[in-house]
Amino acid sequence: MKMMTNNRAPDSKLAECTESLGFSTAYATLTLFCTGPAANSGFDNHCSTHSARFDLDKDLSPLFPYINAVAEQADYYEKPVYIRFLLNNRLCAFYPRQGAFTPIRDMAEAMAFLPQLLGFITDVAKHRAAITPNQKKFKPVSALDIYRLLPGSNCRLCGYATCMAFAAALSRQRTSMLKCPQLTSPMAETATFPIFDDQGSLVRTVSLEIDTASLRRQLDETQSRIQALQSQLSDFENRRDSNTEAANAKLPSPLSRREIQVLRRIAGGATNKEISRELRISEHTVKSHVIHIFNKLGVNDRAHAAAWGALNGLI
Repeated sequence: MKMMTNNRAPDSKLAECTESLGFSTAYATLTLFCTGPAANSGFDNHCSTHSARFDLDKDLSPLFPYINAVAEQADYYEKPVYIRFLLNNRLCAFYPRQGAFTPIRDMAEAMAFLPQLLGFITDVAKHRAAITPNQKKFKPVSALDIYRLLPGSNCRLCGYATCMAFAAALSRQRTSMLKCPQLTSPMAETATFPIFDDQGSLVRTVSLEIDTASLRRQLDETQSRIQALQSQLSDFENRRDSNTEAANAKLPSPLSRREIQVLRRIAGGATNKEISRELRISEHTVKSHVIHIFNKLGVNDRAHAAAWGALNGLI
């Protein structure tokens, strides 16, 4: 569970909710109901998948933003107020005074999982001071409406087999609209900011329009510069490799890759100790490389070795 610093004081309603969660009602009211057949489940044919439902002693809704911040694939709904998330490969949901989870095979399995779920909620409540609550509410959009924004080409660049499959995933916030390079450009985009009172309770939100067209232009320009630099670097590496081959062709015994690395650092004025530290080899090994370089180039000092490297395009 990812924790983030939260300096806001919890409000009184949250404190009342979490000081004594009290889950006795959950165990007393735990019931199963059939949610229909499931393929390859191994359950009875007439009702292969069950869900479990239970009541809560207290209103758990003040804790929802904290659950929303740490739970896996959490969706926090506004109307009606509830939250759902995944825990140990089960879909769990909480309304203010009721909880549920699925799939469940039987009552024994439900009784075994319920303590895990309630333990997770208790742990969130216990560590809420270290969690930054996520107040973002999930507002579902029709997959069909999203599909109308897509090219309908089923190009699979988004990673999904069809545009409709991508639209369905996007409507559930299981992917990003950035995954579709052909998505229709928006008319406007906004950033929504929370406003809290002195107790840390969310009072309202303020939405400001942002100039994403300008941001996209800047990103495109930056990306173009990066690509140009990468191309220049690639050209430089190719030329340097070509120069290395040409320079070595002039020598009775070619310089090794490591010797060329040492030669370049010699030309930069590095001492044996500095070369040792930079290449992470011993000074004795550096000294041995320097001697081999001098012998192969037919020079007697570092200055002449550097000059040879520069004349032959290695430096």
